Amino acid sequence: MKIQYFSETDTLAIELTTKLIASTDTITDDLILDYDSDGKVVAITLDNCSRNVETINLQALGVPLLAA
Repeated sequence: MKIQYFSETDTLAIELTTKLIASTDTITDDLILDYDSDGKVVAITLDNCSRNVETINLQALGVPLLAA
């Protein structure tokens, strides 16, 4: 799993696996899910993150956060 935050676009990207993306579904204007060929979620993208998520410190939760 890889979590990246892009401050210039206020986007949180969560890569759950390294499997190839076979399809993408836009759930809302800010939430995008990517699926593999078996229909399993492989990545989550959250645009306008600060507007959609209460401020949390992912590093304090033990989640390594990679700044891009």
